[in-house]
Amino acid sequence: MNRAFKIMLVLGIILTLVGVGVGFTAMFIDAESELAVYFIGIVPVGFLLTFASLTGWILAGGK
Repeated sequence: MNRAFKIMLVLGIILTLVGVGVGFTAMFIDAESELAVYFIGIVPVGFLLTFASLTGWILAGGK
């Protein structure tokens, strides 16, 4: 179970970083870009995935 939480943690961090990086880059290039809205919208999902997996990993033993 800890392995699944670690994988979810990495996926959540990657989702958050990609969403912020691509979203803000697209927003600065074109202020009304729908791509920016899409990628910035992914950031909360990545953050929730990161938070949930970190909490589950700690509650499961944390090793």
